[in-house]
Amino acid sequence: MQPPRFGVTLAAYPDGLPPATWWWEFAERAEALGFDSLWAGEHVLFHTETVSAAVLLAGLAARTRRIRLGTAIYLLPLRHPVLTAKDLATLDHVTGGRLVVGVGVGGEYPQEFAACGIPLGERGSRTDEALDLVRRLWTEERVSFTGRHFSVDDVTLTPRPVQPGGPPFWVGGRSEAAVRRTARAGDGYVPYMITPSRYRAGGERLDALCAKAGR
Repeated sequence: MQPPRFGVTLAAYPDGLPPATWWWEFAERAEALGFDSLWAGEHVLFHTETVSAAVLLAGLAARTRRIRLGTAIYLLPLRHPVLTAKDLATLDHVTGGRLVVGVGVGGEYPQEFAACGIPLGERGSRTDEALDLVRRLWTEERVSFTGRHFSVDDVTLTPRPVQPGGPPFWVGGRSEAAVRRTARAGDGYVPYMITPSRYRAGGERLDALCAKAGR
């Protein structure tokens, strides 16, 4: 069993956005204290101020050297997977291969889906397709894909990520669907606002599903 690792999260800012120096000092301090990872949350629209996780992490990459940098979570169904693959591959270069991509379906704030023109009920299937397509764009020379929501024909994406196979995908959520998505396509799990007992049960369920899938 691997020893536990500890991270710290930047999420919403109910009192308004801090100055840039606050983020820089936070990241530098987290690294100096020995935290293993630093995570940034995001919403496109929300009841408090939030920022783009990927853009924030690009800035914090310049202030750190060792600490892993992750999105928790990146709203995958709101974005086209080709643009996602390009942006995150670029971010993997900017971070020096320290990126972890926490993804989720969102949905607790339906207004952001409406504003982006994405039907709320499609968020799960869009996420599933995007996970598969982004990974293929990172690892295959020429990609053709036809899905319910996204299609590409003979696409080659550059640059490739620094990390072989691309940054790890950690799937966020607290539903059964999130656990199943993690077992099928994730490299890690980001539980969201759950009790210790539910966390334990989710972990046991995830272990069983991964074993069944041969992972």
